[in-house]
Amino acid sequence: MKTRQYTIILVAIFTVVAMLAISGCKKKDTYTVTFNANGGTGEMAEQVFIEGEPQTLIANAFTYQGHTFEGWNTMRNGTGTSYDDRQRITVTSDMTLYAQWKKIITFVTVTFDANGGTGEMRTQQYVVGSPQVLRPNGFTKEGYYFYNWNTASDGSETAYADMQKITVSGNVTLYAQWALNGTLPPSPLPGAGVTVTFDANGGNGYMSPQIYTVGVAQALTANEFTKENYWFAGWNTATDGSGIAYANTEEITITEDIILYAQWKVSSGEAAGHIWVDLGLPSGTLWATCNVGASVPEEYGNYYAWAETLPKSRYTWYNYKYCYSGLHYESSLTKYCNNAECGYQGYTDNLNTLLPEDDAAIANWGADWRMPTWDEMTELVNNCSSEWTVQNGINGLLFTGPNGNTVFFPASGGYFELDDGRLGYVGTLGFYWTSTLAIVSSLSGPLRSCILDFELDLNNELRIRVMWADRCDGLSVRPVCVSARN
Repeated sequence: MKTRQYTIILVAIFTVVAMLAISGCKKKDTYTVTFNANGGTGEMAEQVFIEGEPQTLIANAFTYQGHTFEGWNTMRNGTGTSYDDRQRITVTSDMTLYAQWKKIITFVTVTFDANGGTGEMRTQQYVVGSPQVLRPNGFTKEGYYFYNWNTASDGSETAYADMQKITVSGNVTLYAQWALNGTLPPSPLPGAGVTVTFDANGGNGYMSPQIYTVGVAQALTANEFTKENYWFAGWNTATDGSGIAYANTEEITITEDIILYAQWKVSSGEAAGHIWVDLGLPSGTLWATCNVGASVPEEYGNYYAWAETLPKSRYTWYNYKYCYSGLHYESSLTKYCNNAECGYQGYTDNLNTLLPEDDAAIANWGADWRMPTWDEMTELVNNCSSEWTVQNGINGLLFTGPNGNTVFFPASGGYFELDDGRLGYVGTLGFYWTSTLAIVSSLSGPLRSCILDFELDLNNELRIRVMWADRCDGLSVRPVCVSARN
């Protein structure tokens, strides 16, 4: 009996020892701490921590000009867990530590000198790197008027306008510049400073005047003005745009102070109850925001055969308006035919663009609108950025114009002769007519017309083409406005 008890005890001891051995051999997990400069510069290697073992964080090696390092945080904005530099910590998972910075505030002084004038002006304190508007001039000089400030008493260095917003990096004295009453300010010498003043011209916002050196080319400051329902179209030396025009951020050379007036164009408007949008295209073409037959951009609208103005339930050569009834389409065209082999009894008219009576946009929306030409559709594709997107649950193509305005084309599919004239490809492809006949070969040219064709293919790549389709196919129409050119 005792032997059996000893056996049980020995088995128990061996079991406990084995468990302890296994436990002691279990490999501990490791975790990685990644360091992020969070606006600073420099490099730091990742630090590996062993589960349950405290370790001192690597000393910070990042720098940030004009800032001091304040420690680490698990959140970029400092709202997470904070750690000191080289703090001893225990890590339980991979994590990223973001450097926390505090801006060094350095104060400098702007001193104003009457430069022969009279009066008093208090010095002005600036924070280095922070723009601030200069105090308004408080000096006077009998028989003279104040026209600007300069960092040199003789006006030969950097010039600033009265109440200009400037940034300074050190203490500076500004000298009042004076001109005799009834005279113009003196012409600046080569190398001297002249000022470009920006005028919102009915818009909103503020832009600091820009200082130029006479004879030295410099890019204009990017426009910061806005105007509701308008887009910025450039600068001009005249308010009405009749002077010298400059593009946004254009590099220019000037020899005297000038004022540039923002030029505005209406972003969108309405014609005959339908809305257009200006995308800032070179031609000025204004695109409708909806298809013919739709009331909102996401609606597919109606489908039309080319040169037909009414929708149908099926679209084939046998019910096409300009195909002689009962004959094969390859030799039965009765309008828009530039090849006798395709025309009924050799008919040709050499018409390559839709006439108003056959334009679905004009017929349904009125004379303010028409179908786009091949050139206009090509311009849209070539001058806009485009992306496949979902808008209110509808797949389609979003064009963004040079001025930032957008227009959405739903992937409305179409009715195709090859599919027995029935609707297909809705939500996956978009097909949109132009008013231009396709010239693709001596035989098939008049049988087809130019279209916009887009899809997101099986490789998830956007494909956009301006090509052609059979005239009898039923496709969407997106009009352009002809009555409201900016």
